[in-house]
Amino acid sequence: MGLLALPRLLGTHPLTGGKIKASLGRFGPYVVQEEGKEKEYRSLKASDDVLTITLDRALALLAEPKKTRGARGSTKPPLKELGKHPDDGELVGLYEGPYGVYIKHGKTNAKIPEGETAETLTLEQALEALAAKTTTAKKTTTKKTTSTTTKKTTSPGSKTGKSKTV
Repeated sequence: MGLLALPRLLGTHPLTGGKIKASLGRFGPYVVQEEGKEKEYRSLKASDDVLTITLDRALALLAEPKKTRGARGSTKPPLKELGKHPDDGELVGLYEGPYGVYIKHGKTNAKIPEGETAETLTLEQALEALAAKTTTAKKTTTKKTTSTTTKKTTSPGSKTGKSKTV
């Protein structure tokens, strides 16, 4: 009978005045804070019960920062810091990826040059690889298109038409 009472109103948030509810969803039990059209969700822990959770516990869960799943949102520390980029002072580092070690600066990733390893790579070599990557990314190829129009012309009294390229 308790499950039929879901979603269960626990109360209002003391600071924002938004409604706090507990319910069951596709990914399990959760609490939600509703403020107009905006909603903030948090999953319940294994020790929490959707039918008995209190407003205080729900507020504590909502106060926790959201957790990200998988690799999204997580920033791995670099395997090796090569130094600061001379243009903007951002870090140039070596990172481990699914296809091996790579060079990263900001949002630009580049392969390690052939014959080099993570231990022997210098900042100058990394900067050259990054520069080569950005120039190849900026190159655009344009195709020339030529258009020819073919008209079919027929002379009066003729059953066959002749093609004429204009």
